Amino acid sequence: KLRRDLLKLIGIREFSESAIFKDPCRSFILPNVICESCNSCRDIDLCRDPYTGTDEQIDRPVWYCSLCGSHYNHNLIEQNLIETIQQRSVGVVVQDLVCTKCREVKDTNMSYHCSCAGKFSETISLEEFRDQLVTFRNIAEHFMMPILQEIVDWLMNIN
Repeated sequence: KLRRDLLKLIGIREFSESAIFKDPCRSFILPNVICESCNSCRDIDLCRDPYTGTDEQIDRPVWYCSLCGSHYNHNLIEQNLIETIQQRSVGVVVQDLVCTKCREVKDTNMSYHCSCAGKFSETISLEEFRDQLVTFRNIAEHFMMPILQEIVDWLMNIN
Protein backbone atom coordinates (compact mmCIF):
# COMPACT_ATOMS: atom_id res chain seq x y z
CA LYS A 1 0.00 0.00 0.00
CA LEU A 2 2.83 2.39 0.84
CA ARG A 3 4.51 1.75 -2.51
CA ARG A 4 1.27 2.34 -4.39
CA ASP A 5 0.64 5.59 -2.51
CA LEU A 6 4.17 6.85 -3.15
CA LEU A 7 3.93 6.04 -6.84
CA LYS A 8 0.59 7.81 -6.98
CA LEU A 9 2.18 10.92 -5.42
CA ILE A 10 4.75 11.17 -8.19
CA GLY A 11 2.26 10.33 -10.93
CA ILE A 12 3.38 6.83 -11.92
CA ARG A 13 0.95 3.96 -12.30
CA GLU A 14 1.57 0.96 -10.06
CA PHE A 15 2.15 -1.63 -12.81
CA SER A 16 3.79 0.59 -15.43
CA GLU A 17 7.24 -0.12 -16.84
CA SER A 18 8.78 2.85 -15.02
CA ALA A 19 7.56 1.54 -11.63
CA ILE A 20 9.83 -1.50 -11.84
CA PHE A 21 13.03 -1.13 -9.83
CA LYS A 22 16.23 -1.44 -11.84
CA ASP A 23 19.49 -1.60 -9.92
CA PRO A 24 21.67 1.31 -11.10
CA CYS A 25 24.90 -0.31 -9.91
CA ARG A 26 25.18 -4.05 -10.38
CA SER A 27 27.48 -5.68 -7.90
CA PHE A 28 29.06 -9.06 -7.33
CA ILE A 29 29.25 -10.99 -4.09
CA LEU A 30 32.50 -12.87 -3.75
CA PRO A 31 31.88 -15.87 -1.49
CA ASN A 32 34.16 -17.28 1.19
CA VAL A 33 36.86 -14.64 1.46
CA ILE A 34 39.21 -15.55 4.30
CA CYS A 35 41.04 -12.97 6.40
CA GLU A 36 44.73 -13.84 6.66
CA SER A 37 45.00 -12.30 10.15
CA CYS A 38 42.09 -13.79 12.06
CA ASN A 39 40.98 -16.58 9.64
CA SER A 40 37.40 -15.38 9.61
CA CYS A 41 35.42 -16.17 6.50
CA ARG A 42 32.70 -14.02 4.98
CA ASP A 43 31.10 -13.06 1.69
CA ILE A 44 32.09 -9.65 0.32
CA ASP A 45 29.73 -7.54 -1.74
CA LEU A 46 32.46 -5.94 -3.82
CA CYS A 47 30.64 -2.71 -4.68
CA ARG A 48 28.50 -2.20 -1.58
CA ASP A 49 30.56 -3.58 1.28
CA PRO A 50 30.59 -1.20 4.26
CA TYR A 51 34.13 -2.25 5.23
CA THR A 52 36.00 -0.55 2.38
CA GLY A 53 38.58 2.18 2.44
CA THR A 54 41.73 3.42 0.78
CA ASP A 55 45.18 2.22 1.66
CA GLU A 56 47.47 5.27 1.58
CA GLN A 57 50.64 3.20 1.08
CA ILE A 58 49.50 1.68 -2.21
CA ASP A 59 46.87 4.33 -3.05
CA ARG A 60 44.05 1.98 -4.03
CA PRO A 61 40.73 0.91 -2.51
CA VAL A 62 40.81 -2.10 -0.20
CA TRP A 63 38.35 -4.21 1.78
CA TYR A 64 38.73 -4.58 5.53
CA CYS A 65 37.86 -7.51 7.76
CA SER A 66 34.77 -6.85 9.83
CA LEU A 67 36.27 -8.61 12.88
CA CYS A 68 39.93 -7.60 13.13
CA GLY A 69 40.12 -4.60 10.78
CA SER A 70 43.05 -5.78 8.68
CA HIS A 71 42.70 -5.53 4.92
CA TYR A 72 42.11 -8.55 2.70
CA ASN A 73 44.74 -9.75 0.24
CA HIS A 74 44.02 -7.73 -2.90
CA ASN A 75 45.81 -10.17 -5.23
CA LEU A 76 43.91 -13.14 -3.85
CA ILE A 77 40.59 -11.38 -4.45
CA GLU A 78 41.67 -10.58 -8.01
CA GLN A 79 42.63 -14.22 -8.59
CA ASN A 80 39.25 -15.37 -7.27
CA LEU A 81 37.48 -12.96 -9.62
CA ILE A 82 39.55 -14.18 -12.59
CA GLU A 83 38.69 -17.76 -11.71
CA THR A 84 35.01 -16.85 -11.50
CA ILE A 85 35.12 -15.20 -14.93
CA GLN A 86 36.85 -18.22 -16.43
CA GLN A 87 34.25 -20.57 -14.96
CA ARG A 88 31.40 -18.42 -16.25
CA SER A 89 32.89 -18.10 -19.74
CA VAL A 90 33.34 -21.87 -19.95
CA GLY A 91 29.78 -22.25 -18.71
CA VAL A 92 28.51 -20.06 -21.53
CA VAL A 93 30.45 -22.00 -24.15
CA VAL A 94 29.48 -25.51 -23.01
CA GLN A 95 25.95 -24.74 -21.89
CA ASP A 96 22.97 -26.92 -22.73
CA LEU A 97 20.32 -25.82 -25.17
CA VAL A 98 16.76 -25.90 -23.86
CA CYS A 99 13.51 -26.12 -25.79
CA THR A 100 11.51 -22.90 -25.48
CA LYS A 101 8.24 -24.83 -25.63
CA CYS A 102 8.63 -27.91 -23.40
CA ARG A 103 11.82 -26.81 -21.52
CA GLU A 104 13.60 -30.12 -22.18
CA VAL A 105 17.35 -30.19 -22.69
CA LYS A 106 18.53 -30.88 -26.24
CA ASP A 107 19.73 -34.48 -26.41
CA THR A 108 20.69 -34.81 -30.09
CA ASN A 109 23.50 -33.00 -31.84
CA MET A 110 22.09 -32.42 -35.30
CA SER A 111 18.42 -31.49 -34.81
CA TYR A 112 17.32 -27.88 -35.27
CA HIS A 113 13.95 -28.35 -33.54
CA CYS A 114 12.74 -30.28 -30.53
CA SER A 115 10.47 -33.33 -30.91
CA CYS A 116 7.61 -31.07 -29.74
CA ALA A 117 8.41 -28.68 -32.66
CA GLY A 118 9.84 -26.01 -30.36
CA LYS A 119 13.02 -24.04 -30.95
CA PHE A 120 16.14 -24.38 -28.86
CA SER A 121 17.65 -21.48 -26.94
CA GLU A 122 20.58 -20.99 -24.58
CA THR A 123 20.22 -21.30 -20.84
CA ILE A 124 22.56 -18.30 -20.35
CA SER A 125 22.09 -15.56 -22.90
CA LEU A 126 25.04 -13.65 -24.33
CA GLU A 127 23.46 -10.37 -23.14
CA GLU A 128 23.38 -11.67 -19.57
CA PHE A 129 27.02 -12.75 -19.83
CA ARG A 130 27.98 -9.36 -21.32
CA ASP A 131 26.23 -7.60 -18.40
CA GLN A 132 28.28 -9.70 -15.98
CA LEU A 133 31.46 -8.79 -17.86
CA VAL A 134 30.59 -5.09 -17.61
CA THR A 135 30.16 -5.50 -13.85
CA PHE A 136 33.55 -7.20 -13.58
CA ARG A 137 35.16 -4.49 -15.72
CA ASN A 138 33.74 -1.78 -13.45
CA ILE A 139 35.11 -3.62 -10.42
CA ALA A 140 38.51 -4.01 -12.08
CA GLU A 141 38.68 -0.30 -12.97
CA HIS A 142 37.58 0.95 -9.56
CA PHE A 143 39.73 -1.40 -7.46
CA MET A 144 42.75 -1.19 -9.78
CA MET A 145 42.99 -4.81 -10.91
CA PRO A 146 44.91 -4.70 -14.21
CA ILE A 147 44.99 -8.45 -14.92
CA LEU A 148 41.25 -8.78 -14.34
CA GLN A 149 40.60 -5.77 -16.54
CA GLU A 150 42.73 -7.19 -19.35
CA ILE A 151 40.91 -10.53 -19.25
CA VAL A 152 37.50 -8.88 -19.22
CA ASP A 153 38.42 -6.57 -22.12
CA TRP A 154 39.71 -9.56 -24.09
CA LEU A 155 36.49 -11.52 -23.49
CA MET A 156 34.36 -8.52 -24.47
CA ASN A 157 36.31 -8.09 -27.71
CA ILE A 158 35.78 -11.77 -28.58
CA ASN A 159 32.04 -11.57 -27.98
